[in-house]
Amino acid sequence: MSFFKNVMKMTLLAVFTVLCFPLRIHAYIDPGTGSYVFQIIIAAFVAVLFMVKVYWLKIKAFVLRLFGKKST
Repeated sequence: MSFFKNVMKMTLLAVFTVLCFPLRIHAYIDPGTGSYVFQIIIAAFVAVLFMVKVYWLKIKAFVLRLFGKKST
């Protein structure tokens, strides 16, 4: 059974590689695509900042608990 699983994994890996890395690529990326990718990166950064803002007190309490002095 292990041999069959290994053969299936190798086959799927080979198919994935062939589909993801073709020898010739016939595609066109227009100038607007770079702008769109830049917008996605900025939006992700703003979303992370917003999540930090929302959970700031929990993050601060966690860090203080992690690095704070242990009282006896």
